[in-house]
Amino acid sequence: MASYPDFAFLQLPPSVQQEQLERFKGICALYGFEGFLRLQNAHGVVLGNGGVGSWIAESLCRTGVGAITLLDFDTIELSNSNRQLHTLSTTIGAGKAQTLGARLCAINPYLKLKTLEVQLTKDNVAQHLAQALGTSTEKLLACRATPLETIAEPQVLAQQRLKALYEEHLTVCPQTGLPLNVYVAEAIDDLFAKASAVDLLHRAQIPLVTSGGAGGRIDPSRVRLGDVSSAKGDQLIKRLRTELRRNYGYPKGADDAQKKAKPSSERFNIWCSYSDEKPLRAHDRALSDRTPDELGLEATPSLPAFGASVTVTATAGLLLASVIIRWIVGERV
Repeated sequence: MASYPDFAFLQLPPSVQQEQLERFKGICALYGFEGFLRLQNAHGVVLGNGGVGSWIAESLCRTGVGAITLLDFDTIELSNSNRQLHTLSTTIGAGKAQTLGARLCAINPYLKLKTLEVQLTKDNVAQHLAQALGTSTEKLLACRATPLETIAEPQVLAQQRLKALYEEHLTVCPQTGLPLNVYVAEAIDDLFAKASAVDLLHRAQIPLVTSGGAGGRIDPSRVRLGDVSSAKGDQLIKRLRTELRRNYGYPKGADDAQKKAKPSSERFNIWCSYSDEKPLRAHDRALSDRTPDELGLEATPSLPAFGASVTVTATAGLLLASVIIRWIVGERV
């Protein structure tokens, strides 16, 4: 083990090492001891801690990722009970990031946790992402000039980072000056903040996954992983694709329904979750169901345009988390 000076885990007291190895022995059995040490070395950043992001964060924590940053400005509401991991009768009104963070630390008391209760907007993305990543705003903003055609596809990018970390013994990227052990999952709903964050992180060459919409779906087997340029049937990803092309210089291409596969010149090289299931609106459901009055219900609440099932939101979160985990340990996706 002395030949691996890059693993901070080895600097922990022996008693803590033994406790963590016992806690995560299932992870060691699955990914190997070196894979576990790589997970302990990694920093996962989860932007948006709701129906998808909360499941991403807990998956990373339970798989042994050593440092996690949670970013969400919102508070927990009773109506989050159907899909958001941190929502309990005892947590209504509490901050999502703080509540989820406390849960993660109860799972792994040695987790290096940072919580940021801030709202990402198109205009403040660089400032808050720099804080989440542990770098300066200036270094991150300098990455906006990175030509898209020079950025490797996600699998290659992840492999390059592992080589830099564990063969070349680097801690920051020579080109960007940003930490090499950071991986980001983006799961926010605001389109313009989403596009700005995705673009900046992609140009910073940080391994990144982004979440599509999950509302109105009931079949988790229809959740897919694909490039943003070719994801089908997901309005959030379609709007993200349009925004990135219109305002951030991403390659134009045929509509997602017109081609089965994208040539490399049209791919964004940004992976996302999406569902190809047609979403069901609450209004459409109401047209085929008996009315509340007919069912004997009184004072029913106003319903959102789309409902959501935890079986779908959790599936998207678990799928995205699995991508990050495989990147960290060096498995192909």
